[in-house]
Amino acid sequence: MPSNPLLHFITKVINLEDVKVINYHFLTDDEIVIEIENKLKVAKCPHCGNTSDKIHQNHWYRVRDIPLSDYQVLLKVNRRQLKCQKCQKVFSEELDFIKARRTYTKRLAMKVIKEVLETNVKSAAIRNRMTTSEVETVLK
Repeated sequence: MPSNPLLHFITKVINLEDVKVINYHFLTDDEIVIEIENKLKVAKCPHCGNTSDKIHQNHWYRVRDIPLSDYQVLLKVNRRQLKCQKCQKVFSEELDFIKARRTYTKRLAMKVIKEVLETNVKSAAIRNRMTTSEVETVLK
């Protein structure tokens, strides 16, 4: 397990609000997976507006983020499902940096869009290790 100062440093470097790095590991010589968790322990129910901290399920998945130096970054994210104690409905927490059902962060999407505007879809795809269809999906 990495040291706390190192995890704190990576948390500062990736610069995502209300997020804490809990672990990381290297997939290849130029790919890193950073495991993060939400610092906020409660979430607002979209059905009734009440806040809840009652965890129903944990859903871990990976999303692509902007590169960190020469490393391609994958974030291992837990989008918790919570159960509202008022209306008893289950809901997924909202994460500010990822749209629902996306495999990339909002800031990676903005980076890709900017690159497409400056060059073209094919060049942006190559630079970001994506297929042209993935870039076109980001543009939509």
